[in-house]
Amino acid sequence: MIEQLLRILAEGGIHSYEDLASRLSVSMPLLEMMLEDLSRLGYLRPANNDCGSHCAGCSIGSCSITGPGRLWVLTEKGVQAAGRLD
Repeated sequence: MIEQLLRILAEGGIHSYEDLASRLSVSMPLLEMMLEDLSRLGYLRPANNDCGSHCAGCSIGSCSITGPGRLWVLTEKGVQAAGRLD
């Protein structure tokens, strides 16, 4: 299931916690644990959260997930790992 999450994130775009939990058919707490695991393993990183959701002018440009108090970005390691899953 964590590989499926990595694939979804590698598709690009911005995903809400609700969207990801629904697509994976998991609870929000389980999704949060999966995100934390991907972060601990170096596939995701928390981004600076003072963007105020101004995505069009965002300098990060590759945000993947927005959630309660969190903004996550897929790392290069995460992109490479997702590429190997296909």
